[in-house]
Amino acid sequence: MANVLKRLTLATFLAATAGAAQAATIGLSDGQGMGCQIRIDGPISAGDADNLAALLADLSEAEPEPEPETEPETESRVGRRVCLDSTGGDLAESVHMGDMIAARFMGTAVPGDAACESACALMFLAGRYAPSGDETDFVPDRILHPRGRLGFHAPPLLVEDRSYQKDEVNRAYSSALSSMGEILRLRSKNGAGIPDSLFLTILNTPVNDMTYVETVEQAARWQIEVAPVSLTAADIEESLRFACLNADGGMLDELPSDSYLYGSANLPFNYGNLGDSAALASTRDGFRDRATAGCEIDLDARGQPLDRIGYLTITGGTGPKESGREVYAYMFHDPRLAIDHLPVASTAAETGEDAFFRAILAAARNELSEVAISSCWLTSPEARIVNVNEYVNLRAGPGFEAEVLREVPLGERVRIIATQDLRTPEGGERARTCLDACNDLALGNADADLRARVDRCISDNVFWYEIRDGSNTAGFISRKYLGE
Repeated sequence: MANVLKRLTLATFLAATAGAAQAATIGLSDGQGMGCQIRIDGPISAGDADNLAALLADLSEAEPEPEPETEPETESRVGRRVCLDSTGGDLAESVHMGDMIAARFMGTAVPGDAACESACALMFLAGRYAPSGDETDFVPDRILHPRGRLGFHAPPLLVEDRSYQKDEVNRAYSSALSSMGEILRLRSKNGAGIPDSLFLTILNTPVNDMTYVETVEQAARWQIEVAPVSLTAADIEESLRFACLNADGGMLDELPSDSYLYGSANLPFNYGNLGDSAALASTRDGFRDRATAGCEIDLDARGQPLDRIGYLTITGGTGPKESGREVYAYMFHDPRLAIDHLPVASTAAETGEDAFFRAILAAARNELSEVAISSCWLTSPEARIVNVNEYVNLRAGPGFEAEVLREVPLGERVRIIATQDLRTPEGGERARTCLDACNDLALGNADADLRARVDRCISDNVFWYEIRDGSNTAGFISRKYLGE
């Protein structure tokens, strides 16, 4: 879908970019539904950077000194954002303010009743967060409310309607180049995460027009997260496919709807590590061009509408070095859906997480509850828990008489300690008969009676494997509950 350019009147544009007689209002925020600590309202003018610096200095003095050897609080970035509501103004001043925001590793946000346009949008792009507390390891933290407006255009070249001398034209041209240089500096110095397509969009949007972020795929491609948004569970595999496409669009700097998988009827998933608000979903078939890669989504939702709900990784195949990205609820919606049509989640109860994870559990049970075991032996050291409704007991030894160590949930990934080491706890004639049947079947015997005998041996829990589960606990599980 092509970007939609919304026309501004020239008078409105000049007022927004030429600066204003009155400075922006800069002060503390009540959160504004976006997890903000600071708010900046109104056109940006000379002196606003000094006002922001003074407020940040006051906040620094008010913050308590961290206890020695205390781990930094990295659980959530909510509460450390700057809310923006401005039509723009002085570009150099806005970029300077963006530098301050980036230096403090604060996020940026556009609330639901606000608009951030022109120079304000460049300040917005400076938002970032260091999840590990390491200032060399950070991610963008730029949140757009689904009812907010974020608009970009090229830096202005403002001149009066009269004749000019050559040196005046050169100075004006030099000023315009300097403005573009400020955007490049923001991009490189602070690692602002301005993709090539967004940078070109900014430069190619005329000064009397505005390109707004209007669709899910635009936001995902430009690494601008949209929140708070409710999850959708109407078609869980479609929702997961959309998440893979939207996140991958940001990594490849491409429109997700251009992918051949956008109109695909199906992209089947495997499931694991299931919980009330957690799951691991990974594609069974190929992803990206030539179907050589896989998409894996590690979900861990916590009822926080403004926070990420997981992490997505693209494995294998060809592509950029970047292979992972945080996942937000909006990514599970159709890439072409208009942002202002997304369902808003103002409270934890409105996130849709309960229905979403119930749908994942139902899909997992459908996939994992009746898995046929093709061989007595596993061919890979990696396996998943199958053929149970919720969990299987991990035991201290082979057999149901051994002590229970842990309940291992349906779909959890486990590691086989020795793939050829099948245990038969009872021994005796039954064990020998079953092993003989397994050996005969492994030789390629297609005899239906032999297949049935092997199935009975597995179903009767004759064979056990020693494994390490997801918590790295070693123990034994019947072959019946281990799938490739």
